[in-house]
Amino acid sequence: MSSLQDDLKMRWTTGGMAVRLVMFNVLVFLILTTLRLLLGMGLPLPVLPGAFGLATSADLSILVRRPWSAVTHMFAHEEVWHLAMNMLILWWMGGMFRSHFGDRRTLSAYLMGGVSGFLLYILATNLVPSFPQGGYALGASSAVMALMVATATHMPDTVIRLFLIGPVKLKWVAVAYVVLDYVALSNGSNVGGHLGHIGGAAYGFFYMRGLQSNQDLGVPMEGLVDWLVTTFGRSSGSRTQIRQKKTRRKGKGLHSVHRSVDVDGKTRRGHTDEEFNAEKRARQERIDRILDKISKVGYDQLTKEEKDFLFRHGGNV
Repeated sequence: MSSLQDDLKMRWTTGGMAVRLVMFNVLVFLILTTLRLLLGMGLPLPVLPGAFGLATSADLSILVRRPWSAVTHMFAHEEVWHLAMNMLILWWMGGMFRSHFGDRRTLSAYLMGGVSGFLLYILATNLVPSFPQGGYALGASSAVMALMVATATHMPDTVIRLFLIGPVKLKWVAVAYVVLDYVALSNGSNVGGHLGHIGGAAYGFFYMRGLQSNQDLGVPMEGLVDWLVTTFGRSSGSRTQIRQKKTRRKGKGLHSVHRSVDVDGKTRRGHTDEEFNAEKRARQERIDRILDKISKVGYDQLTKEEKDFLFRHGGNV
């Protein structure tokens, strides 16, 4: 089990944003599955319809009671094949996108694609009487479509190989997905899902066109994510400072002493706060250099010593 945990930790640390999004979606799916199993066993769990409250709805009376679902729906799946297809495309297209534009833009494109699909779904089903409004919408499809179409817009003539089909240019794969969703709207089944796909695809296209014209539509989302990370980071830092102050008081004014690991991975004892923090900064700087190297040349180009160092310290700084 520890080996599995180590492997997952390594993948999370070094796999990039597309891999992290896949892992997070799978985790949410497993949690939802566990909750359904517990309900089936008769446990009296509180139940909200629509993936335990994570799914969204075009019914405004429902949506106003679960505003968080505008975001949570894009991480929730209830069927294995729905999850598998979305995660396959996310891992594939998201990985291609991330290799060109980095982690921050991958995350912002995913989130903005999901939000764009959500907005088209809400607007269309409330303004067009022929579109059914009932039911719940969930899944990463809109977000994944944004990454696929953005990637296809950036490198339209890239040839990929599809099972049973053979080599196909990426632009035709994206066009086929969008056309199929558009045609499916006339069937009257899963209208919300198809609208969401088209909304995500539209964002991916205009997002990439904007980048090609030096206009980044993802900046607001990136700013929001940065603010959230900074805010929670400060909270964590404040808790650390409080613990350190308590330690100093217990030591009657003496500096607290830490058991620490230096930059080379050797264990040391008896370090003061200043020495401990200096070594922590040095570890972080080295991790940043290794991650920059991964983004430029790939994980396989790391030396054994760099891989070992990242494995030991990548998730502990």
